[in-house]
Amino acid sequence: MRRFCDTVHVRSGAIGDDEAAPVQFVWRGRLYVVRSVLSHWRERLAWWEQPAVAAVHGDGAGTAGTAPAPQRAGSVLEVGDLEREVWRVEAGVGRVSAVGVYDLARRAAPGTAAADGGGRGRGLVSEAAGTPGPGAGDGTTGDDEWVLLRVAD
Repeated sequence: MRRFCDTVHVRSGAIGDDEAAPVQFVWRGRLYVVRSVLSHWRERLAWWEQPAVAAVHGDGAGTAGTAPAPQRAGSVLEVGDLEREVWRVEAGVGRVSAVGVYDLARRAAPGTAAADGGGRGRGLVSEAAGTPGPGAGDGTTGDDEWVLLRVAD
């Protein structure tokens, strides 16, 4: 399994019981169609690597090699910055290409259960990094920013 931290553009929709699952994503200029969702979970992030913690210690940046958390006014570390929702999906380019397994993640909405996805992202396309996607939480961050974490193909 190869590890990545690449921003991807994702279209969410209903797959099975999950109404906010990724159904398509664009990675490195190619459109991948999700054939099935294999698993969906939440995982905690390393709080000590977040930019808000580094700012408290007088350092302007987080630990090298880590994906930065969304920045907010005042560099406040919130619960949503500490968790992400991950979908393990089976996807391929087009209908006849080989299928691979991809782990896609986005920042978890505080106070939502992993099973229901918080009702966010239904039928929406995420925007480029650093800009809020349509329907983003409070409009201050790109709540629907997705990241490709792992690939097994």
